[in-house]
Amino acid sequence: MPRVLAETEVDPTTEEVEATLTAAEEAEAHRRFAPAGDAPDLSDGGVIGGVTLRPMHDGKTLQKGRPAARRGWMWNGTESLLPLAWNPDGTMHDGGRRYLLKRHCLCCHTGGFRGAQCPNCVKSNCAQCRGSTDRARVHTLANGRVIHGWIISNFYLRKEDVPFPARFYGSIPCFLAFCPRQGDKGFLTDQDMRVHARSRHRMEYQAHVETLAASRGDEMESMRKRLDDLTSSLVSRQGREEERQQDMRERMAHARARKGKAKSTTA
Repeated sequence: MPRVLAETEVDPTTEEVEATLTAAEEAEAHRRFAPAGDAPDLSDGGVIGGVTLRPMHDGKTLQKGRPAARRGWMWNGTESLLPLAWNPDGTMHDGGRRYLLKRHCLCCHTGGFRGAQCPNCVKSNCAQCRGSTDRARVHTLANGRVIHGWIISNFYLRKEDVPFPARFYGSIPCFLAFCPRQGDKGFLTDQDMRVHARSRHRMEYQAHVETLAASRGDEMESMRKRLDDLTSSLVSRQGREEERQQDMRERMAHARARKGKAKSTTA
């Protein structure tokens, strides 16, 4: 059995200093190499966390790095990035062909498959589209184009070619300030924003709704109080008016009584 270090052989002061220095060194390393909040695009190189990155190929530094994706749009207008596949030499890419060959079924809205038939409709023996082979069905798209059949492309390279542009970005921002759906990447309608909030920011949206409800309750209470004050003021004013009229009637009655008494005395 090995000899165990006794507690009397440990210098607590030295250990405390070493632990403090180690923590300071770790803090410095964390400060230098911690990732930035908004990492920039490093495809062409850059500096992040004090580290300089350069695009390289075969051990040589390149002026520009190669792109990893291209912009595309789904059949409903959702913007997406299609990954590019490069050859081993890094000289040619497929242009996102793996994703451009994917199809979407307008019958059951199954997407992401390849081929002329929807596997879901074929499996369920769909009577509406007859396994997606029915070419007699005519669909008029939002851009005026007419397509025959149920199978369309799942991704498009041009925004104008999207057949059902229901998910394009709009000017209505998300209620959360740190959500990327701000500015020109907002929503087309308030309903789209609420659906996004209920699905992506469920807890935050619930707190937001409760806060709005509480503020409305405070406003209603304030308006109710103001209405009560106004009602009491009107009732008080009406009471004073009635007292003034009553006092005026009593004065006129006393005046008539004095006038009648004076006539009788003179007679």
